[in-house]
Amino acid sequence: MERKLAGCVVLVVEDEYFIAADTAEALRDAGAIVLGPVPSADDAMRMIEEFKPSHAVLDLNLDGSGARFDIVRELKGQQVQSIILTGYDPSIVPRDLADTPCLQKPVIYNEVIEAVAVQPGRFPDPGAWGRGTEGPAD
Repeated sequence: MERKLAGCVVLVVEDEYFIAADTAEALRDAGAIVLGPVPSADDAMRMIEEFKPSHAVLDLNLDGSGARFDIVRELKGQQVQSIILTGYDPSIVPRDLADTPCLQKPVIYNEVIEAVAVQPGRFPDPGAWGRGTEGPAD
């Protein structure tokens, strides 16, 4: 498979096991370094604090608690490119997050890869990621 996501460090936030596992596998197969998947907002916030992903792919409804946008806002504030995967209608996304790509579940994993691939923010040397790198290049 083509390594379209080389240089991308992608945080996967999804509480449905099979979707999380399949998403992570598709991203890895496309060349990304995958963080997670993590199943909760608390786990996601810890990962964001501890690591500096270049991208994130996340569900809005974790643990059946309804749509939550705090993780997306935190990522946006840190200039991490995000892709929302949701069963909700895309019109639920607030205006301040309207520029965040939103894919409707069930997703086709090639669409997830393409959505990440067109976003900026790859690490110039992904082999050095996690060893004191400042963050992704623009």
